[in-house]
Amino acid sequence: MSIPDNLFALDEQEIQNKNFVNHFLPFRSQSSGLDFEAIAGSILTVAFQKRLEKGSTLESFKSSVYGRLQYKLTDQEIFPLIEKMYFDNEAAGLFKVSPEFLIAKAAQAEASTNKHVAQVFIGFIRDSNRRFPKLSSEVNFLEQELVEAFQQQLTDCNEDPVESPYLPFMSELFSQDLGFLLEHPGYFLDNLRAFFSIYTFLYSSQLALNINGWTDQPASKPLFFILDTEKASLERNQVREAFRHLRTKTFDLFPVLSMLEYLNQPKNKKAIKFPLWKIFLDINDMDTLQRNSINSSLIRFCEKYREKRKFPSLEEYPQSTKELIEILSRTAKEIFGTKGTNQHAVNNKFVNAFENEIAPHFVQVRGRSGRVLTISQDYLLLLTNLAIGSRKQIQFQELLQEFRKRGVWFDRQSEQAIIRFLERIGNVERMSDSGDAVYVRKTL
Repeated sequence: MSIPDNLFALDEQEIQNKNFVNHFLPFRSQSSGLDFEAIAGSILTVAFQKRLEKGSTLESFKSSVYGRLQYKLTDQEIFPLIEKMYFDNEAAGLFKVSPEFLIAKAAQAEASTNKHVAQVFIGFIRDSNRRFPKLSSEVNFLEQELVEAFQQQLTDCNEDPVESPYLPFMSELFSQDLGFLLEHPGYFLDNLRAFFSIYTFLYSSQLALNINGWTDQPASKPLFFILDTEKASLERNQVREAFRHLRTKTFDLFPVLSMLEYLNQPKNKKAIKFPLWKIFLDINDMDTLQRNSINSSLIRFCEKYREKRKFPSLEEYPQSTKELIEILSRTAKEIFGTKGTNQHAVNNKFVNAFENEIAPHFVQVRGRSGRVLTISQDYLLLLTNLAIGSRKQIQFQELLQEFRKRGVWFDRQSEQAIIRFLERIGNVERMSDSGDAVYVRKTL
């Protein structure tokens, strides 16, 4: 379904008493920790267009494996060792063999805590139309039997997209980076949690920074980090203000996205959900008659929306789409910004969930500078490898540009700290003393 399909159904939308956001937002007001292996399994199901056959279980898979091996192994006493190596502790060893085994965990991503993170990244994969490489993990004879037995329990799947990505620039980069990692299955498995953790944080942050800029397609906004080994001195204003600015922007996420739900046929599961900026640009491209009809629907919706929340009706409404969406957006923020109301309490819970569930690995308290955004050396190396990708090496300035594309910005002091760190681990090649002649290599 298209944007006009959704908007022409706007008059039928009933304003609900409850507050809800079902799309674009990867965190919820109450979370109990993210299972990134389950999230990865759900995403790989879409990337490989494969899922477990109905009725397949870990026990049925194990029986299949043992059936294959009983005629190929001369020493039957090895079976208890196989059990211990691959199937003990909820098959922990199995999920370290090859990424495709994570598909077996996809069902666990249906838990609400994981579902919404997976849903965002699945939208990225479906939007990219990227072909992901067939896995070729360097496995031994025994593990090859495990892989082949598992592949026989997979069936094809290819579902239609549910969401149009809110951040197209991050959608493309995520798909690109995932494709690169899957070319190195062992490295992917070693860095799985870090990869999905940092992308969940960067997506959430850039969504917050772009949520009010719906008149244009989103782009990476400046958000300054320091290395976790650096000092955050008081004169580094970009570093000191970064988290404070980000936190302020997160207060607008739930209000705007909850209003947006109504513009996307919330009760129609087949309706594709579109971001607010895409809706605005699409309306602007309509002919005058169609645009005026939709603007009238927006006015009627705003009246119902304000009345349901016990806000006074406006005496006059503008006729331009931009001004109407501004009124809707402002109304949503007023609803969730009124202290002492249930809506205000709900919004605070979402902001706290961002801080406590999504951001803790990237925020540190630094004395008088307060909370600042930090990148650990492990995260920096992962980002470096992703930024370089399939290339052998790139110039340092190009590396910084790749970081910025992904939403990670550094000031001059941090840039010098990064060069020193990369030099210590032997990843830098200097052609001269010029910063433009510094090249950085992957650690892979």
